[in-house]
Amino acid sequence: MSMQSAAASSWTPPAPEIYVPRRMACVGVWEEAGAALKAYAIHRDRDAAVPILPAEIAAAARRKAFGVLQEVERDAGFHGLGYCIAHVGEEVVWLLVDWWRAGGIVCQKLLSAPLSSQADFKTVQAPFLACVWELAVIGHERDAWVRNMMRAAPDAQGYLADRLAPGEY
Repeated sequence: MSMQSAAASSWTPPAPEIYVPRRMACVGVWEEAGAALKAYAIHRDRDAAVPILPAEIAAAARRKAFGVLQEVERDAGFHGLGYCIAHVGEEVVWLLVDWWRAGGIVCQKLLSAPLSSQADFKTVQAPFLACVWELAVIGHERDAWVRNMMRAAPDAQGYLADRLAPGEY
């Protein structure tokens, strides 16, 4: 179906849900085996009394993220830098593990854990990329990579220090 005929049809897309900002923060830089990840947390609960990233989820996310990186470290283009996002969402806990490789390319592995077992991350097989909240982090990370790494004198420490400010997005 062409875009022109789609516009002339009577099809109406379903209404998306209403956007409500979520809490986001960088919870540190995780380093292991020659790789460094900026670790971000997103939580659906806007109540600051609720931990943005419970310790059990953080520990499991870190283990899983570096497990993913062990799989890709043999890639000659891997820079040893990236970021991950642990997102306590409405349906599951999402874990996005993203790493940079040569050519300004970011790669990703997406995992999730059920809310009933928040540390049991498994690879997601569906063709998902990221939700609107996670895209706020991804957008910042793209710009941080360009600012700090895609220049005559790349600055890995500058990249690791260049973090999305904590807040609601």
